[in-house]
Amino acid sequence: MKINPLYIIPNLFTAMSAFLGISSIIYASNGKIEFACWLVIVSMILDGLDGRVARITNTSSKFGVEFDSLCDMVAFGCAPSILLYLSIGNQYGRLGLVVSSLFVVFGAIRLARFNIIITNETSNYFIGLPIPSAAIFVVTMLILKDRYNIFLEYEFILLAFSFIVGILMVSNIRYPNFKHIKWNLSKMIILIILLSVIFIHPIESIFILITLYIIFGIIRYIYILISKVIFRK
Repeated sequence: MKINPLYIIPNLFTAMSAFLGISSIIYASNGKIEFACWLVIVSMILDGLDGRVARITNTSSKFGVEFDSLCDMVAFGCAPSILLYLSIGNQYGRLGLVVSSLFVVFGAIRLARFNIIITNETSNYFIGLPIPSAAIFVVTMLILKDRYNIFLEYEFILLAFSFIVGILMVSNIRYPNFKHIKWNLSKMIILIILLSVIFIHPIESIFILITLYIIFGIIRYIYILISKVIFRK
């Protein structure tokens, strides 16, 4: 049985994403936390490319979906969890250990649920915060913590933020899915402006954007709940 060699291309991006995730853990264990965080960010870029490459080359497959989830577990579950523990969690004993570990557990649940309902899930929204978004929030937060000494004496607040993000992954809150966005001139201009800002202040910009994304889902969810209560009356 011959296999289309094009199938290798998207899976290669996926494999590289997992490779960077493992590399991130190794660098973090050697004390290079910021560089390890950057590896997770690059891993997210590769993870975003594999699906697009698969659609462009028409090489989407069940194997690719499962392989992507397993690699996501490494790059966006295990790596951020270990980075979180080595950077903050180890200062809080068992509490830090539990919060860091729960991030992996919640991430695994998020991926498993996504794989089950992927055929029925609307293409415009994700149910629960996507695990790459949660991972990027954690690693950019860790970089900013070290750069600006944010919450220097109250790092447990950052640990709490990580726990909340983990809960959001397994919640029923819907988050926009930009994979099927229809591009036009206005959206292209906005994208160029955003990329320019990210180029100038990469970590700060990414952290702000991902935080706004997380908050948007929460506000939208609350708005829908309040609307239902009002209309019922």
